[in-house]
Amino acid sequence: MKKYFILVLVYCLSLLTACFKDDTVVATDESMISDITITGLKDTTVTAFSTVLELEPEVVGYTEDELSYAWYVYGGELPVEGGYRTVKIADTKKLSYLVDLKQGSYTLVFEATHKENGYTMLAEMDLKVSTAFSQGFYILKETENGDCELDLYNRDNGECMSNILEATQGAALTGAPRELGVLYGKAYVDPETAEAGGANLLFVASGDNEMACFRTEDMMKVFDRSSILFGEMTADEIPYCMASIARLNLLFSNKGVRGDTPTGSSWVEGATGKLGYPKGDGASLFIQACDGSGMLYWDENAHRLRYYAGSVEEVEYFGDEINWDEVFPVATGWNHLAGVNTMWYIFEDQDGQRYLVFVDTTHAVTEVRRLDPASHIAQADVIAGNALTSYSIYVEHDNQLWIYSLEDGTEVALNPTGLPAGQITYLSDLYFSSLFDYLLIGVQNGNEYALCMYQIKGGQTLGGPEHLVEGEGKLKKVRYISQSDMYLPNYYAFTDYAVTLGMGPDFPY
Repeated sequence: MKKYFILVLVYCLSLLTACFKDDTVVATDESMISDITITGLKDTTVTAFSTVLELEPEVVGYTEDELSYAWYVYGGELPVEGGYRTVKIADTKKLSYLVDLKQGSYTLVFEATHKENGYTMLAEMDLKVSTAFSQGFYILKETENGDCELDLYNRDNGECMSNILEATQGAALTGAPRELGVLYGKAYVDPETAEAGGANLLFVASGDNEMACFRTEDMMKVFDRSSILFGEMTADEIPYCMASIARLNLLFSNKGVRGDTPTGSSWVEGATGKLGYPKGDGASLFIQACDGSGMLYWDENAHRLRYYAGSVEEVEYFGDEINWDEVFPVATGWNHLAGVNTMWYIFEDQDGQRYLVFVDTTHAVTEVRRLDPASHIAQADVIAGNALTSYSIYVEHDNQLWIYSLEDGTEVALNPTGLPAGQITYLSDLYFSSLFDYLLIGVQNGNEYALCMYQIKGGQTLGGPEHLVEGEGKLKKVRYISQSDMYLPNYYAFTDYAVTLGMGPDFPY
């Protein structure tokens, strides 16, 4: 009976199977929803109010007639609360967009949608918006009339804007140029809106005791000697320079060093950026980046080397090779080779004898080297340190360039290819992360200058100048300013993070 039951069950199941109708349709290429592939968008940097951004991505998957398109932008000054579709800038595949955004970092979104089934695919790209003044090599110069002016060279497009103070302020600053500095994330109050904010600023000192700070987004003047302090700056105070360290922005003057308090930092709402009482006895133009957390400087009133990182410390020295009271500084520089920071100063006494003084990151003098009076470095008028590629100093003597070895004191000639004829009046090794590392050589012919930017390796120049900037006036100093909104540029520049974080020192060496 058991066998018969099993046979009946199998027969019934076979009947059910025979009655089932398979309505499944195997998918074909025509019936499937095709994927949409978008390529051809790359991150880019543009200049606000002067760039028409032309983009046309490649879209694969459907025909042009089957798709609709849209472009959106968010970030920077634009709201993101409503999603990426808040600000629509185009509804065509090809984008032609006059970038009228404020300086900042944005995201550009391209959207392709199938008109019938609603299937959508997105592609994004980073859009970094700068202004004509927010990034580049600022050139401090003296005009033919003896006043202070600025040129600005953009390495990306090879263009140089001349006399930008006259263009933006109506006139050059009165008096000869004294110093040029960069401040990152400096708090200030907008003179037009009375609203507090933070921005990158350019410090310019001119004449006997004048100073001004300009917002690099648009060169608006946000500070001068009448507004930089909580109180009134006395008539006998000489502002030397301003520079950034860690979370502080500093003002060096003949009265001492002033720094932002924590409530004066740009990331604190309502901060004014004004500075309080000075610390120390005084300072000078001989200021040197040290360890990212503080600055070395020569106190011309006390005749001592100092270090400032929120408070004043005297640089330790227990030797007798040099008498601080009888010397004055000639040059200072910095070197970061094999992960070691070395700072140096050159001093000269009343008899013309020069001394090379080494300082380490513990803020102590490690060596005092008496320089041979017959050496080129002992007679040089133009001196600059090499930062990253060799343990050396560049010097100019009788219009010839030399490389002085910090290791053994030997000197070898440097003969850059393509250097224009004229008097060499300026030297600086300027780098910014992996973007560039240039030896800057300034050549003067009357009231015309030529600024040559050479790539370097092992201290030597490679080929001809990568960039050549020519202008009118007497070149005094060059600073590079980035659009970066990081508030620790001078810290990361002196660590192994300099390359990975894209930073460089805001105070050259």
